[in-house]
Amino acid sequence: MMWSAVTIVFCAALLPAEVDLSDSAVFVAFRRADPQLTQFVTLQRSGVTEALDLVIAMGSPDSQPFGQVSVNWWTEVRKIGLFLQDKAQPSRVYALGSRAGFADCAMGLERATGTDTVVSCKGEKPSNYPHQKWVYDVRAKRLVAQFAYQPYATLRTIPSAGRSVFVVSDNQRQIAVEYKADKSPAFRILGEAEAKRFDANRETKPFPTDVPALPRTTYEEFAAARPQRVSEGFKREVIDLKDTIGPWQREGSRIWFGKNFYDGEGSTGVGGFGYFDTAEHKIRVFNPPELVDWSVSALDVQPDAIWMALVYNTEYGGSAGGVLRYDRQTETIRRFPLPDIAHGIVQAGGKTVIATNFGFAVIDGDQLTRYFIDRTTDGRLRIAAATVLPGH
Repeated sequence: MMWSAVTIVFCAALLPAEVDLSDSAVFVAFRRADPQLTQFVTLQRSGVTEALDLVIAMGSPDSQPFGQVSVNWWTEVRKIGLFLQDKAQPSRVYALGSRAGFADCAMGLERATGTDTVVSCKGEKPSNYPHQKWVYDVRAKRLVAQFAYQPYATLRTIPSAGRSVFVVSDNQRQIAVEYKADKSPAFRILGEAEAKRFDANRETKPFPTDVPALPRTTYEEFAAARPQRVSEGFKREVIDLKDTIGPWQREGSRIWFGKNFYDGEGSTGVGGFGYFDTAEHKIRVFNPPELVDWSVSALDVQPDAIWMALVYNTEYGGSAGGVLRYDRQTETIRRFPLPDIAHGIVQAGGKTVIATNFGFAVIDGDQLTRYFIDRTTDGRLRIAAATVLPGH
């Protein structure tokens, strides 16, 4: 749907005092386009030209007030709208289009640039709805296209000399993506044939059978490590402590591993990591405070550091907890925020590349950048950078 420019004339005295007048003009345009929407919130505002702001807003009917239902809950009756607004004359608003969400869907504003916007929609247990994409011409102040496509998640990571290859899928087909840190662009889509070839040559290594079972976590250890869980009703007589070995990696005589556990419905555990020394036949487990509430979903052991991705496993599905870097010399931990669940971590050209259920993330020094497989208006696939938005 393409909307023409709307010039809004409004009375400031009729608007809530806490609402910015520029936002109010957008809200009036939004309600004029869809009278069923009565409550509005600005999700993102950014300058796309010297004269225009791109404004992304959400509108909701009285049945789902923002005070009772989370702002990021994008439902079948709530709509996301895109608008261009004149900076010098905020009352001049150009509406680009709107789109309702899905049932039980948490929206993510993944990309918002001067050419396109992509919104994700994540359901429970876990289900990913199609990405919604708007493409627009800010000079012409019009919408070019609005369409949906299934997101791609990384299934497998295949390190090789000088590069890393990832097999990704949208649940309909698999493709391979190559990463070379010394190339520009570093990511390159290889295609379906390469994905099949890498899958055919893939080796699976079972966890060694000679590694002893993890020491059983006692309730006293659980209560000391996770007092908040105890206060929430996780008493001795009602919980089942089940820690298991998750992702693992060999390093000389040591087999490193991350701990996994399910945290709900009476089952729980204490997060951590450790190693089994095959020469000494000893197992050692570390439970630093940064890990006790989390399972480890991906692990990468390096001479100077151990990288771990965190996930919180409950009956509602997994929730990402970011990526940790454990410095093996200083025994200090640094957390990198990452909203996606990681399935693999590799090192490439001095950078840490993380395969996720959203696509990829690259840590270069202090900077983390997320990438995803995007679809263009003509149906081609490309690797796009997710936008770092203010407040995120």
